[in-house]
Amino acid sequence: MKETKAFRLGLLGHPVSHSKSPEIFGRFFAESGLNRCSYELFDLNEIADFPSFIRTELDRDLPLRGFNVTVPHKADIIPYLDHLSAEARAVGAVNTVLIVGSNNHYHLQGHNTDVIGFSQSLQVAQTALPNPISNAIIFGNGGSAKAVKYALQNQNINFHIWHRNRWINETHECENPAKYIQPNTLFVHTTPLGMWPNTVTAIEWPMNLIAPTHRLIDLVYNPSETTLMKRFAERGAWVMNGAHMLEQQAVAAWTLFQENID
Repeated sequence: MKETKAFRLGLLGHPVSHSKSPEIFGRFFAESGLNRCSYELFDLNEIADFPSFIRTELDRDLPLRGFNVTVPHKADIIPYLDHLSAEARAVGAVNTVLIVGSNNHYHLQGHNTDVIGFSQSLQVAQTALPNPISNAIIFGNGGSAKAVKYALQNQNINFHIWHRNRWINETHECENPAKYIQPNTLFVHTTPLGMWPNTVTAIEWPMNLIAPTHRLIDLVYNPSETTLMKRFAERGAWVMNGAHMLEQQAVAAWTLFQENID
């Protein structure tokens, strides 16, 4: 890209004030010698307001070439898009949108780079302890969880989903959380609980079931150590926050954005 290019990118979600994405993409801009670009935060409470949002943003002088999507809109934004990548369609969630064209002649392309980001974190977790991951328990069932499920399936790792204090992928409710815990279980937290500013919150889970052979990947990255991570670490488990996933999915999204800039 030539230095003369000027464009905007951004992050759509609610809330977004805690996001580190502007810092990450600011670094990408600097590394590429792009001094006339910006990365903005778009706090959109209701996805129903998306059509008016996109019209307003496209009318601004500096072109918006794409944006990332975070909670709670990763799945709900799909009906507003014109095209989905094969991976986004398979996952059922979108975290990167390209705006192809401009003004009255544009279409919106949905992609999912969370799969790449989580797959990189999964690789770190897999080699963190001597024995391989045997199975996984996913906390939550939103847009981020969809990418996690897809990545686990690609690695042939069986999983179960604990959502709102019940197993949602069972034909009957199982009250015993110990049923699916194995010596080398990976736990993946995909909900916003514990995210800044509500840092003292955490999912309800019987911590007496957690052992030093267990692993936790918490997709929350702010704060760097969540309440859930602390509780797992107190039981001797290996823990990891969402910073690595955030970085890796951003790298993949930046590649897509660059391909959309002439």
